[in-house]
Formats: sequence, C-alpha cells, structure tokens
Amino acid sequence: MQRLTKLLTNLALSISILYAATGCKSVQHITPEKNTSSIIASIDLLGTKDDKVKVEIKPEYFTTDTISYYIPKIVPGTYQNNNYGKYIDDFNAFDKEGKPLYVQKYGENRWKINGAKQLDKITYWVNDTFDSEDTHEIFSPTGTNISKDKNFILNLYAFVGYFDGMTENKYKLFIKHPKNLEASTSVDEIIPENKGENINYDVDFFLFKRYADVVDSPIMYSDPDRVTFTVNGIEILLSVYSPNKVHKAARIMPQMERMIRAQRNFLGDINATKKYSVLLYLSTTKQDDALGFGALEHNTSTLVVLPESISKKKLNESLTDVVSHEFFHIVTPLTIHSKEIHNFDYNTPKMSEHIWLYEGTTEYFSILFQITQGLIAKEDFFERILEKIEISNAFDNTMSFTEMSKNILVEPYRKNYRNVYEKGALISMCIDIIMREKSNGEYGIVDLMRNLSSEFGSNRPFEDDELIQTIREFSYPEIGVFLENHVVNGNPIDYEFYLKKVGLQFGTTTLKSSYFINGQQPFVKGSETTKEVVFESNIQYNNFLKNLGVQGGDVLLSIDDKKYDIKNIYDLFGDSNQWKIGDTISFKVNRDGKEMILSSEVIEPTIEKRILESNPTASEQQIKFLKSWVND
Repeated sequence: MQRLTKLLTNLALSISILYAATGCKSVQHITPEKNTSSIIASIDLLGTKDDKVKVEIKPEYFTTDTISYYIPKIVPGTYQNNNYGKYIDDFNAFDKEGKPLYVQKYGENRWKINGAKQLDKITYWVNDTFDSEDTHEIFSPTGTNISKDKNFILNLYAFVGYFDGMTENKYKLFIKHPKNLEASTSVDEIIPENKGENINYDVDFFLFKRYADVVDSPIMYSDPDRVTFTVNGIEILLSVYSPNKVHKAARIMPQMERMIRAQRNFLGDINATKKYSVLLYLSTTKQDDALGFGALEHNTSTLVVLPESISKKKLNESLTDVVSHEFFHIVTPLTIHSKEIHNFDYNTPKMSEHIWLYEGTTEYFSILFQITQGLIAKEDFFERILEKIEISNAFDNTMSFTEMSKNILVEPYRKNYRNVYEKGALISMCIDIIMREKSNGEYGIVDLMRNLSSEFGSNRPFEDDELIQTIREFSYPEIGVFLENHVVNGNPIDYEFYLKKVGLQFGTTTLKSSYFINGQQPFVKGSETTKEVVFESNIQYNNFLKNLGVQGGDVLLSIDDKKYDIKNIYDLFGDSNQWKIGDTISFKVNRDGKEMILSSEVIEPTIEKRILESNPTASEQQIKFLKSWVND
C-alpha cells in the first residue's frame, strides 16, 4: 500500500489545480463557490481480507465545515433500491496529520464528516454480494465479486461514492491488483510512469469526467481470456471468466460477432458507441456464488452472469437474447432518455415515466432484429410474440404504464415491473405496425428511434411530459392516440386488432405431450409445506387430464391405489410410461377438502397450444405490411 500511496501523492503534487474566480457586480449576487476539484480514489485488490477490499478516497479541498459522502442506494437500470452502503465496513475520515475526524452515519448510504476543511482522506472496506445472495435481493449483474487472486467484479458504484453536490467533479481512479489479473473494461487506461516496475502487482489508472461515468464503467479483473474484433467500426471486447475453464472466449466469439453484426445492420446509421465490451462471468452456482442470471447495460459495455454448467448451444442462445437486449440500450435510454435519467439522483431518485420506452422498445428490438436479420425463423418470432402476450395477461392489464414507471420502486407497481419486458415490448410492436400501415410499409419504429436519436442524443435529455407529443410530431397522430390510450390511461390492448393489420391471426395446434409434463413444463408440483402433489392450473391444455376431470389445485392422493407425495413425485413420470392405451385408470384426489375418485380410459396424451399464424385470407396490402415488418 505504501507504493500506491506514494504514487497517488506524487501525481497529486504534479497536477496544477485551476481555481475559477467568481465575478460579481454587488454583494447581493454572490453565489457559493462550486467545488471543481478532482477526487482521487484507490482500490486495493492485492490486500484483500475476508472477501473485502480497502478503498481510499482523497478529495483535493473543501470550503465547508461539514460534508456528506454517499454510496448509491440505486443506480440506473436496476429499478430497485439495493442500498450498496450496507456492504461498507469500518468507515473512517482523517485530517492531514492522520488524526481521525468525527463521522456520523445516516441510514444505509450516507456518512456525515465534521471538519471537512481539514479532511485529507476517507477509508473503508467493501464486502462483495455474490457470496451472500440468499440474504439480499441484489441481482448478480448489479452486484460485486471479491475472489482473492481469482476474480473481481467491480461495479464501481458499490466501491466508490460521491460527496454532496460533487457528482460532476472529475474522478481519478487507481486500482492496485495482482500482476496475473488484468482489467477488462471499455474505459481507457492511463499508464502511470512506474507501471510494471513492481514485482507482484500493478497499478491501473483510469480518469472519469464525472461520477455518472464511474457508475457506468464496470471492470472485471481475472486471468485474461478475451478476444477483440471489429464490427461496422465498433471495437468489441469479449472477456470471459470461467473458473473451471469450461468455456473460452475464442469459442464464443463467432456467434457473438454474428449477432452484433446483425444488430448494427438492423440499427443502420443510428448513433452508436465506437467501443463496446461484453464482460461474461460464469458462475459455479454454488451457495457462495452468483445465482441471478442476466445482464446490466451500460453505455459502452454489458456485464453478464450465466451458469458455467450451461452447454455451448444454450450459452450462445442465452448470450444472443441477453446481450442483444443490453446492446440495444445504446439507443434507449443511453441515447434517448429523460432528465430524470440524465441527472440521476442515486439516493433520492425521481423515476421517469417512460420505462416502456427504455425497456420495452429495447426488448422488442432484441427479438425483431433476429427475424429481420435471418437469425430465427418466422415461426419462432411469432411464438415469442405470442408468449409475451400470454405472460403479460398475468399482470394488471389496466395499470397505467406511465404511473407504474414513476412509482416502480414501490408496491403495487414494483410487482408489475416484469411487464415492461412483456407488454412494454408489445406496445412497441403495435407502434411499429401502426407506422407501417400509415406509411404504406415504408417506415417503422426503428425509423422513429433514429429520428429521436437525432433530435436528442446522449447529452440532450427530453422532458418526461413532452415525450408523447414529440413522438406524435415525429410519426403520426395515431401513434399519439395509441400512447395516450394504452400507455397513459392503461386501457387493455386488443393485440388481435393490430396483428390483423399484418395478416396474422390466432389459432390452435395439437402437439404430443407426456401425461404429467410438457417439455420442461410440468402439470404437477410438490408442496414443500404440505408434502403433497398438487396439479397446476395449466392442466386445461392436457387432453388426458382434462378428460379425466382433474382441475388445477387438486391434490393427488393416489393412482390405482399407489399413493403419491413429494417424496416419490418423480415416480409419476416413470409409472405413467407403463400405462397402456385403452386401460381404465383411477385417480384419487382431494378437492377443496373432499376426496373424489376420477376414472377414465388411458388415451394418447396431447396438448392444445395457441399459436400465431398467417391468415390465409389476408389481403395483398396486409401481406405487404407483414413483409416490411419481418423482412420476409
């Protein structure tokens, strides 16, 4: 730590700090001096103890007697209060003589420091979140990992905080790390003069223009397994941490390159970053490792967590779905966003009204590009649209999406959050279809996003209450009516009405099934509390169980006098394979406290599945709109 402290001191002495004089015409117009000094932060990955790392923060000066230091309660893209300050231990403040200053902690995320004019540095230790996920709700890609000499996941907002009113100040970040571990990130490293002179460690130096850039820049330290490639002018870094070396970056790269190339072709000339990193952490799924699988978007990177045991095929499929969604966030909200996001308050946030745009449009793009760029078949695309319709019906279908967005951190809105990926995507689908109908197939929602990107951009946010009118001006009056009706007022959407415009209709098909499971979807479940076997509500789609008279919620007691409970639930699948078509079979069930016998002949099990299909009577115009929609 001495070498790192010396390096920080030498650098600080070598930098000339310019103080801007504030001019004024009279005493009455004097305004408080704004602190424009830089903040120096250092993270010591070499001195890890008990799965904790030490952080040191050195501000250059303060003009007030007290100052508060914050660790974020929430960060953009998470939509829940994570209170990262809970993972801070042994917080201390020191003056320039090394004497401790008085510190008071308020809540989970704020420390008030007295004697701020004399403050030289603060120090604290940071715990990780991966090894305690059974005790909190922090989603793994938004959390942290501290695995000494192996891997560090640095979502920097959990390590480095901010002082009152100083989120726009520059940050100089130094990270001391073992030589065998290298940083993977989209942030350009600035090489210190003595880098490489140390025997067993290095010091990386990063410079950030403001705190939002710190928040937006995850770093993964690991034994390097990474590849870089270029797609349409974007330099892509793929860095993989696979603890048991199950997966390699070089083997994942071909599918990743194909996917991102397809995304860039889909977006066309919509503004995009020149550098993008995919940081992939593969979990052992043990109790002390990450268990939340998915990703968190950033302006120039995404941090992905998936299980290491996943097959290569499933890994490629998951990366296509997950990373494509996160990559499309470069359009919204990273390019198109409101003032609430641009000036995000990390501890008392004001949420934007338009999560349907940020998450819904992004999710819609992540499946639309796959059909337009030939990555999936038309039938697969239709199936994904239908799945979103069915899942969205499980949520409150009359809830205003703008009201939900503004209040997403509290109930009852929070429990409806997942619907932004379902109905939110369907909202964008309907907008797309309306635009194609009004433009005779010439324009769609991608064109709308391109125009909005040109109008706003990453440094020019929009006003929340003006967005719908702006969209109306950049598209058609009918789009404004749709948004007011279904997004603001919460009226349910008649998806059949809009899908008919592109020549599609709902239908059914019969598929082979098993008696108690359809693919990965069982018709029964075991109750941990009662130890009983209970039928799920989806048995209505199973022709055998439906003919037998079974209802969702029935408790299975026995079949032909063999008793079943949670201990032998898996016998159901093997025993049913021995049944013979035409034999009579009897189920004893408990329904609402009453035992009943249900008897029937054994028949071939099938399920009735709802599908989305082309309408054979579609008009030429409808067929034209469909082709323009899915690039058929």
